[in-house]
Amino acid sequence: MSLQRFFIDISPLQVSRGFRYAYAARAATVLVTGMLMVAASIQIFDLTQSSFAVSMLNVAMAVPMVSALIVGGVLSDRMDRRLLMLWSRSVYVISVLIFVANALVPQPLVWPIYVAAAIGGAAGGISVPAMMAAVPALVGREKLAAAAALSGLAMQVGGIIGPALAGILISGPGLIFCYLIVLCGVLITPFLLRALPSLPPQNQHRPAQAPLQSLLDGLHFVRQHPLLRTLLLIDLGALFLATPMALMPQWGEQVLSLGSEATGFLYAAPAVGATAAALLSGWCRNTAKPGRVIVIAVLLWGASVAALPAYQTLYWSLACLTLMGAADTVSKILRMALVQRHTPDHLLGRVSSLWMTQYSMGQALGNVQMGLVARLFNPALAFLIGGLACSTMAGLFGMSNTSLRTLDHQDQSEQTPGS
Repeated sequence: MSLQRFFIDISPLQVSRGFRYAYAARAATVLVTGMLMVAASIQIFDLTQSSFAVSMLNVAMAVPMVSALIVGGVLSDRMDRRLLMLWSRSVYVISVLIFVANALVPQPLVWPIYVAAAIGGAAGGISVPAMMAAVPALVGREKLAAAAALSGLAMQVGGIIGPALAGILISGPGLIFCYLIVLCGVLITPFLLRALPSLPPQNQHRPAQAPLQSLLDGLHFVRQHPLLRTLLLIDLGALFLATPMALMPQWGEQVLSLGSEATGFLYAAPAVGATAAALLSGWCRNTAKPGRVIVIAVLLWGASVAALPAYQTLYWSLACLTLMGAADTVSKILRMALVQRHTPDHLLGRVSSLWMTQYSMGQALGNVQMGLVARLFNPALAFLIGGLACSTMAGLFGMSNTSLRTLDHQDQSEQTPGS
């Protein structure tokens, strides 16, 4: 058996010029977003000394993002996806300028950070469905698992370098310098997107619908498709129960008694595991039972979070967070490929927006849930309760959900329901 089948498939980058530019834009966005979120989280915690206040940063970003995702999903099925990505990423520059301006004043305030996060969330909400919907046109549906793995790799490499770099920069040159580096990265992205070909949706033969009816059609498709509905629900449950990142500043500075640099490493650790999982993801395109693999991955995700407080040392925390990131990425690669494979092109924008809506809501609510439990009790108990609940939820899905237990990758990929 060749070892090559276990390693990441880079053929989408080799055969598609458009995907190469889209991939570069995504990688740049993830890198600077990772830096930005760590910098803003550390700044808020330094100003407030509250993990709950840090969790509200995710809420400030997620609330407008959810609305924008719904709008972006409808627009992605109506207009050129390249233009939609280009203009929305240009608007994102405004968000970063607010972060920079607030950091430059003698006494930075908390509310401008939330405002900047809200603008950034709205801009991202418009662009993400367009990017996800564009992938099948750029690489072909037969390479979706490989493209999902490559996208996951870009996210995780950026997730390693961005947070770690943010921690180093904040500990060295300072917060303002970190924000300026983020601004430079954000300015590059629109130029990369300009190189993409035109990406109109393949629905020119379909009559135009009212926006609300168009959105309802996407919801109806997901509701009537047992597999897609299950994939969204299991991810939403895991995100709500076991998203620990809002507690990283408190865990690093108060529990582990370390500084901003170590906090940056804690934020980067999940991406280390995710990168390793993405690099060794070649087997994902051939696995016979992706549903079972998803359940196991989510179960491990929860177990790694629950294990965090077992030993309150930096190395143990990094190991647990690394395992969490690896498990999450295996689940994400399979879920993303299945969603894109089982959704017809004329619905891809709307279904992608629903996918990202549940992700944004789940992540924001999960951070708030963890922040509240940590505030009422302590971070260690928040990790333990959330992680065990996540693993229990995954086990229940695995035992009770027919669409996951019986999913056969090869049989399912031969036909796209609803197309």
